[in-house]
Amino acid sequence: MMILSRQSLMAFVWASAALATPFSHSMDPIFNSDLEVRQEANMTCPDSYTSENGLEFTTYCEQNNPFNADAQPAAFQTDSMQDCMEYCSRYRGNGEGCFGVVWTNVAGHCWLRNSTTSTANLEPNTGCYSALIKNDGMKPLDTACPNTDLSDNSLPGVEGIRYRTYCGKVIGSEYNMPSGSCFSGIPKPCWNAPYQGFFHAKTLEECLKICVDQHPLCMAVSWNPDLSTGFANCFPKTGYVNYLSDPSAKLGIIHSAAITTVETPDTECPSDNTYTAAQGKTSFDIHCGKANTGANITIIHSQNVTACMDACAASDQKCVGVLFDSTLAGGYNNCCLQNTTSVIVDQASVTYAVLSTQPLASSSTSPSASPGTSPSSSPPSKAWIAGPVIGGIVAFLALSFAIFWWRNRKASKAVGIEKDGRPLAHTTGHGLAPSYSPDGHAGDAQQQKYYNNVPTELETEHMSELPTNTTKYAHTATGTVPQELPA
Repeated sequence: MMILSRQSLMAFVWASAALATPFSHSMDPIFNSDLEVRQEANMTCPDSYTSENGLEFTTYCEQNNPFNADAQPAAFQTDSMQDCMEYCSRYRGNGEGCFGVVWTNVAGHCWLRNSTTSTANLEPNTGCYSALIKNDGMKPLDTACPNTDLSDNSLPGVEGIRYRTYCGKVIGSEYNMPSGSCFSGIPKPCWNAPYQGFFHAKTLEECLKICVDQHPLCMAVSWNPDLSTGFANCFPKTGYVNYLSDPSAKLGIIHSAAITTVETPDTECPSDNTYTAAQGKTSFDIHCGKANTGANITIIHSQNVTACMDACAASDQKCVGVLFDSTLAGGYNNCCLQNTTSVIVDQASVTYAVLSTQPLASSSTSPSASPGTSPSSSPPSKAWIAGPVIGGIVAFLALSFAIFWWRNRKASKAVGIEKDGRPLAHTTGHGLAPSYSPDGHAGDAQQQKYYNNVPTELETEHMSELPTNTTKYAHTATGTVPQELPA
């Protein structure tokens, strides 16, 4: 038996992918040079920009905005102006957030501006791009506690959940996610302090609904209505017991809420190993105590596995299977609708169900038999043999090419490492729901290498600061233009 090194195996995978990828016969339209220049300029400095968490910016291309205090005292490097604005939207300041940015396209330096920034000092500067948040983007919300302190309330639109309100209290960092990791709703890679926040909520209940949608299980939130911590003002927590305290002055006004009641889903796996959905046309094979890491279309809440299967049957997104977690260990949304299948593995308290017509990746797994019954013993069809035979020949040729390529590559000199290996942030949005497992590990392998990759900070000279008694930007009435500071 031939034993391949990890590098050779990777080379084989790449070569196989290359052989399996058809060439496109279509050609992209040819643009004239003027249009290409305009498109490139719009990519470098868009006319306006809205961050992924909803903060809106007005941009000032080829203009610097000097002589304003920095929210973050040192510049750091980003791949694009859009990334720089994303950092601004997620910045957790020491008493206030970020109100604008300055970005240079040569070195990729990003500066964050605080509330004293304005349009007063904008000046032409090639290769320098500025942005200011739009009016009222950082205007404080209603700071009154929405419920009576220590009152228990239901969460509208979310079945089976009740929560307790803690007015004027903050939940300690002991219930934050570990450094370098983050909840499922936050774009990946995860960022560390002071950019670990992401969610913006206009009300405490909106913040709680964000919490309910997260994986792993979110049990509480702290919410900052006056935006003293920044635009990202909703902080999901994994717990809350014994860590409620008064917020510091620089945190501003904080209200917290903790989920106290969650209706327990049905933990019993069906006695039958097949199920026909409510629509009467779709049949599922049920695998009790099994999990599958197929690609998720979406993740919803379900009180039992049959309702989960019914949701799959009613889906118009080519759902072929479901993964149901009765423990809610991974989150309140415990029913994963999947459009692909993978190898089935053992996992207690989890139920996997797949369309009866869907072939499985593993031939060693059969539907779980109910007590006193045995799975069907009918011989499998042999019509599939031709595919693997042809595939084996192609694989052998690909493997030979891969080994030859690897040996030649190994003999060549090493390729230099890129200046900034951090992948572009926020270029694809949230995308599909991640592969999910109640133990919190499935689907995280590709993200793990990014978790501790924090932005590189560069030592730079500090900009001179404006007087602290200047009028703050973006607190003006809606519809007005950014005010200019006195000369």
